Amino acid sequence: MLNFLIIFYFFLSIIYGGLISPPNESLINRIHVLFEWEQVPEANNYQLQVSNNIDFEELLIDINVLSLIYIETENIEWNTTYFWRVRPFNNSELIGSWTSFSFTTNSPISEAETNIINESQINHGLTIFGAFFNYYSAVLDKTGKEVWNSGSENIVYYNTGKFGDNFGCYLLSGVENNLPGIEFSFDLGTVWDEPNDDFLHHDLIQIPNGNYIGIIEESSLGVIPVGDWTSSFQNLGFQADGSTVEFPWIGDRIVEWDKDTKEIVWSWSVFDYFSMEDYDEYGGTWNQAYVDLQYDWTHVNAIIFDEVESAIYFSTRHLSRITKINYPSGDIIWNIGHQMASGDVNMGSDLGFSFQHSLQKLENGNIITLDNGNLSPQFRGTDEPITRAIEISIGENIASLSWSYELPEELFGFASGNVQKLENGNTLITTVGGSGKSLEVTQTGEVIWEAQYNLGLPNGAVYRANRITSLYPASFTITIDNYMEYDGNIGLYIVPGNSTISFTLTHEGSIGQNFIYLIQDQENWFSNQNGTVFLNPGESYNISFEGFASSIPDANPVSLKVYPEYHPEKEKIILVDAFTSPLTQLDKTYISNFELNKPYPNPFNNQINFEFLLKSSNHVSLKIYNVKGHLIENLIQRQLVEGNYNISWDASKNPSGIYFVKYISDSFSKTEKIIYLK
Repeated sequence: MLNFLIIFYFFLSIIYGGLISPPNESLINRIHVLFEWEQVPEANNYQLQVSNNIDFEELLIDINVLSLIYIETENIEWNTTYFWRVRPFNNSELIGSWTSFSFTTNSPISEAETNIINESQINHGLTIFGAFFNYYSAVLDKTGKEVWNSGSENIVYYNTGKFGDNFGCYLLSGVENNLPGIEFSFDLGTVWDEPNDDFLHHDLIQIPNGNYIGIIEESSLGVIPVGDWTSSFQNLGFQADGSTVEFPWIGDRIVEWDKDTKEIVWSWSVFDYFSMEDYDEYGGTWNQAYVDLQYDWTHVNAIIFDEVESAIYFSTRHLSRITKINYPSGDIIWNIGHQMASGDVNMGSDLGFSFQHSLQKLENGNIITLDNGNLSPQFRGTDEPITRAIEISIGENIASLSWSYELPEELFGFASGNVQKLENGNTLITTVGGSGKSLEVTQTGEVIWEAQYNLGLPNGAVYRANRITSLYPASFTITIDNYMEYDGNIGLYIVPGNSTISFTLTHEGSIGQNFIYLIQDQENWFSNQNGTVFLNPGESYNISFEGFASSIPDANPVSLKVYPEYHPEKEKIILVDAFTSPLTQLDKTYISNFELNKPYPNPFNNQINFEFLLKSSNHVSLKIYNVKGHLIENLIQRQLVEGNYNISWDASKNPSGIYFVKYISDSFSKTEKIIYLK
């Protein structure tokens, strides 16, 4: 008898189904669901099934997948429990049994709805929006169906970076700085949060060096200028003579935080570069200062970073001004907008925008913003305040309007809102007017899609909305090339001497990404080699490392770390054993005479099943051992005729823990690790 032993040996994290996402018995706030599982040795495709019943009698999804990821966008609904399972194949040959998980979808939050006017012209993707005052964010598909929400996290969406990274704030009740800025992930929650030493508002971005830039409030004493508000302040006991420094002005400081230490490493203050001769004398902000006992002077509400120009653009609402500064010197390159007493506006004083919100720089160098238009009667001569989306062309010493779209009077948005130029040339315009609304508008001014958010003031207001590609812009897989399971060893055979180890990286997401990778190993055959590769969606790349392998009797643990540059939260660490002794392939008689399925369920509660097929008569033993190698139970030890067998083990009299089941026949032997959970 050939006492030939193969151990079914997996770490706890792997044996727990080999399934990764959604986690078992998890509650998720999305119905666009990414299914992910671990690589199985020798498998090159996988069958995925999803059902809303535990016995999988009715299948919602039944597909074969070449990847380790599948994204489902059609068949998942809210408030439902789902069961999913995966099994591996080598071409058409089944090489493993089902591994099953479950998850439950939470409830939708929003009352948003959409209106499709011309579907053929709609820019692809999903629409994400943030709601102030009731503090949540949600994502809609084009039909208005909510596909993600922030659940109980109280996240207000701000903006999305070029690599699909999302920024916003969250409500932190009971503290002074109650809206700290965050980067968040649709499936992982908070990725980074600002230190909350100061009140951050309106915007948070990440710059190419990995650090974060945001807008925080700061104050300085200034004068109360002379105006129709003067007597009110004098009645409060202030001089209010236009020259006495006596009143707190609230300005803004742009700060850069180190992504790791969260220390401020660079900053720029309006008090250092703007003249306090400039203030809003039309918009009623001084009258509000009488109520607040502080003057909201600049109110910077949007910021963008241009890597090519090494410049920062920002919007100053209460000065009706857009500014470009050099980074890191801080020197002002230009100011465009309403001309004030200082004369610091270089150009664009005839554009007439006021109290604008949001910024986007286009590939042609133009900038686009939402002209809230609070002062359009004074600046543009309109009968009523009118909100516009405007695109501004900037040349040498000149700024001109290259495109605009005026919203109807009933959609006037006195605050918040934004404009986004889409990939197909359309423009997404979002306003607080009309209880919160987004319009997708063509270059010729045709409205082709609308979203109604039903966020009427004072209880709720839409802050911003943007079109995004998907919930998973940076998903990727790593597969181990030549990954094998032979004679109890799971891993790779490495030829002693000059040798190579390789992996396949595939970008499964929706936005092109830089991927960073690093390999380490215990024996230092390949250690500390690293690299970066840019991949478009759907592209694959062979990560190969050359080294020198010395002959060793046991395994050399190898670790590969890979992550998208702007999504370090998506980091994957792939562990594999490398062997210099040739791995002996399973006897081919196994394939012809014997088929063994994986024990199920595994982990198990009290009872586990072992299934196998004999294609010829064999003497068979099936034994259970504990982790110390002690025999616990002998389930079979006799001659068996050909046929299918299903052997059960009742472990209820034994303690929870790890056990091994060992199968031995005339021509084959194998051992598998099982986990008993009471």
